[in-house]
Amino acid sequence: MKGNTQRWRSCSASSVAVPGGSVAQLARTLQPTERTDGSLGIRGAVVGCGHMGELHARKLQARHDVDLVGVLDPAGVPGDLPGVDRLPTDLDFAVIAVPTARHAEIALPLAEAGLPLLIEKPLAGTVQDALKLAVFDAITVNHIERWNPVLGALPFGFRARYLQAERLCPWGPRGTDVDVVLDLMIHDLDLVLHLVGGELKELRAVGMPVRSEGVDIAEVWLETSNGGVATLTASRVSRQPVRRLRAVGRDGYFSLDLWKQEATRVRFQQDQLDAEPVAVAERDALEGVHEDFLAAVRGEGSWPVPAAQAVQVMVLAEQVTAQARSRAW
Repeated sequence: MKGNTQRWRSCSASSVAVPGGSVAQLARTLQPTERTDGSLGIRGAVVGCGHMGELHARKLQARHDVDLVGVLDPAGVPGDLPGVDRLPTDLDFAVIAVPTARHAEIALPLAEAGLPLLIEKPLAGTVQDALKLAVFDAITVNHIERWNPVLGALPFGFRARYLQAERLCPWGPRGTDVDVVLDLMIHDLDLVLHLVGGELKELRAVGMPVRSEGVDIAEVWLETSNGGVATLTASRVSRQPVRRLRAVGRDGYFSLDLWKQEATRVRFQQDQLDAEPVAVAERDALEGVHEDFLAAVRGEGSWPVPAAQAVQVMVLAEQVTAQARSRAW
């Protein structure tokens, strides 16, 4: 669609939308529209004009197979999303990138109308709201670390017996509507379920507020029913960004730097514990998310990280948050 770039770049506190029908009339018609360059693009919209909304819009607008027809930004008043009632009736998907507390409020009417959704993590602000969305099949939750190319260093089917994660970032306005557990640690809680597996057996968590009234630093130790153990640290008051993961298996361990895109492997059976570098593919994680999600929209694949999986992460995150608050330093 011509003019898409200027359309979404101008997105601010007011809506930017293309006139059409109401949300209640939306249906998944999946009828690709011919773009001016002659290619076929499925029609999508982005709801939310913050950091992640802008990233989604930039990358979707650059795709030859997507017609980005609008970007909306909700007002600060609950229940007020100017422009949603003017979304085109032939949309094929939407991206929800609004503050976490508004995910369910905004996503539910669209999901009920049959529209496939890509929702930023976490799925919702509470488990109760997340469960409302979990009944819909055509939802993908952007737990983006699943697509981090550094994880490609792990062998297919790798199971970690011990997982150590450290996720730190400097203080900033993004994500402060929720505790650091839902803001940052939820990435690593998702990786615990993905790489360690099993049901939660034991949990210990502590936390402390620094710049907000909630938890800004959290430390977690947990054990799962299959004997796996994980220790997680998250802070949003660090001087430098850090995203490191150590995954220990039966035959050795992997040290993964998710920020610097570096990976090393140490094999236990060797006489010396020498680290060998592992090649990391040059791949953009968000583009990978879009590729898999859009394949599902076209009916060419399953929905990656469906809402039902994201609810499991939410349940774990809520348990961590409750204990971290009760045992705050």
